[in-house]
Amino acid sequence: MIKVSSENYKKQLQDKEILFNSYFNDVVSKNIYSSPYHSFRHRCEFGLAEFKNGFNYSMIEDRKRIEIDEYPICSESIQKLMKNLLQELTKEDVLLNKLFQIEFQSSRLDEVMVSLIYHKKLDENWIKKIEALKEDLKCSVIGRSKNQKLVIGQDYVTEQYASLNKKFKLKLYEQCFSQTNPDICDQMINWIEDNGKKDTDIIELHCGIGTFTIPLSRLFNNVIATENSRPSLIALEHNIKSNNSTNIKYARLSGKETLDAYEEKREFRRLVNNQINLKEYDIKTIFVDPPREGIDQITLKKISQFDQIIYISCGFESLKRDLNLLKKTHEIKRAAMFDQFPYTNHIESGVILERITPS
Repeated sequence: MIKVSSENYKKQLQDKEILFNSYFNDVVSKNIYSSPYHSFRHRCEFGLAEFKNGFNYSMIEDRKRIEIDEYPICSESIQKLMKNLLQELTKEDVLLNKLFQIEFQSSRLDEVMVSLIYHKKLDENWIKKIEALKEDLKCSVIGRSKNQKLVIGQDYVTEQYASLNKKFKLKLYEQCFSQTNPDICDQMINWIEDNGKKDTDIIELHCGIGTFTIPLSRLFNNVIATENSRPSLIALEHNIKSNNSTNIKYARLSGKETLDAYEEKREFRRLVNNQINLKEYDIKTIFVDPPREGIDQITLKKISQFDQIIYISCGFESLKRDLNLLKKTHEIKRAAMFDQFPYTNHIESGVILERITPS
C-alpha cells in the first residue's frame, strides 16, 4: 500500500527529477511541477469484496486482492463519501447484491458523483433506495450494468481550472476521460499558455472533453480539434458552448484521419458537415496528448511537418523514443515534468519543439 507522507513524497519526486533531468540535460528551459502529497486524486475506482470483517473496498496489488480501509490520496470529499456510502450499501441487500465495482469522481467545487457497477439488471426497487440515499450522501449516483445506465442526479461534475488568462469551468462526464489531478492540470495549462507560440492556428489531436481545447482557444486564432470518441465529443460540445468559445471547430476523426485530411490524402464528410476546410487555416502548430504507448512512426513523420509541436506525454519511455525521431527535424525548446501520479513510477511530461531552420 501507498505510504502517504511529506517525506515519502519528496523522495519519490527527487527520483523522478533525476530521470527527467538526465534526458533533458541539454534543454535550457526546464520546469518541475510538484503535486500536493495527499488528497490530490479526484477520480478513483475500487472493487467491492467480502473480507473477514465484512464487505469493504478492494484493489489488486501484486496479483492479490487487498482490503482498502482508507485511501488518503483521494480528494477529501471522496474519502468522506467512501465511509458513508459503504455503511449505507451494507444495510440494503438490493444495493449490495452483485455490486462489484465502485467509481468516484469529485471536483474542487465540492461536487461528487459515484458509479455503482453491477452484475445484474437494476429495477425500480433499486431506484427508490438510491433516491432516498442520494439526499443523505449529497452526491449524484449512477447505476450501471450490461446495456443499462441509470442516473440519479447528474452524470457529471463541474471542475474549475485556473489558467493564466482566465478561469474556466468544464463538465467532467462519467465514462469520459478527465485528468485525475486537477492541481497539476492547472500547472500544465499554465505552462502551455506561458511557453507556446500563439500567433497562428492549431490542430489538436485526441481532444477529449476539451481540457486543453478551451485554453488553447484563448491562445491561438483558431483551434481545429478532433476526437474519435462520440461521448467525449458530446461533452466537448457542451463545454465549448458553456465557455462561449467561438473559434473552435471540431469533428469525429482519429489522429491518423486528421493528418490524412490535412495532407489532402482523403476527404472526410465529417469535416464537410462541420464546415471545416483545413485549407482555409494558417496551421503552424499541432498539439498531441497520446496514450502511454506514445505515437507510431508513420504518425510521427506526419507530425514533423508542423513548425511547432506541443507534446504532452504520460509515458516517459515512449516519449524518449518519439523524441529521438522528432529531434531529426525539430529542436526541443522547453520541457516540463508534471507529477501527475505521485507515489508511482509514471512521469507526465510536456515538451515544446520547434522546426530546425536550415542555416
